[in-house]
Amino acid sequence: MEAKDYDGSFSSTHRAHSHPVTLSAQELATLLRLRNAPARTNAVTPDLIALHEAGLVHIIATEDGDAALVLSVDGRVLLRSLGAEPAERPPYPN
Repeated sequence: MEAKDYDGSFSSTHRAHSHPVTLSAQELATLLRLRNAPARTNAVTPDLIALHEAGLVHIIATEDGDAALVLSVDGRVLLRSLGAEPAERPPYPN
């Protein structure tokens, strides 16, 4: 039985561990921008499509027809492993 993410979709944990993802600078910048809050957009770019296909972001339709981008569980885990904590958290002491 597959585990489900918080949003009810099937977990991409197996996919993330079996096929490492290589990110472009633009894709990584998009993930960093999304770490604190969802972003609204009406343009779907190749970077967003790649992040979605890698299971790092979810694209959610809003009531007004735009799309909201939110990090998936795997996206948050990736950023945490890179040391990118949300801005409201204090950095780790040295």
